[in-house]
Amino acid sequence: MARESGPSLSILAVEALYFLAPNAKQRFLATLPGAILAVGCWIGLSYLLGVYFRHFANFNKTYGTLGAAIALMVWLYWTGGGFSASAFACSALILSLILEVTAKLVEPPHVCKAY
Repeated sequence: MARESGPSLSILAVEALYFLAPNAKQRFLATLPGAILAVGCWIGLSYLLGVYFRHFANFNKTYGTLGAAIALMVWLYWTGGGFSASAFACSALILSLILEVTAKLVEPPHVCKAY
């Protein structure tokens, strides 16, 4: 049960962050694609980083006990990059939707030719 509810609760938490953090009026479900992308990036990048640490990186031999701190810093850096990229994608999606709606509402003015 916990394995299935983990990503959905993470999506809900990121959705709340993307909805409440900006100082702008928006619908709650408008930021859902960005939250899904953020959690997907988070899970995917964490998995890829784990594969890298298991098979290629040897921080313990190189840095000793500081290896875990360096690995944590790399993971936090990748996580922040994934969240920033998904927030940018979400804001671009919302902006395109706003521009599409306003383009439908605003008609171009009549052009009168005076001779």
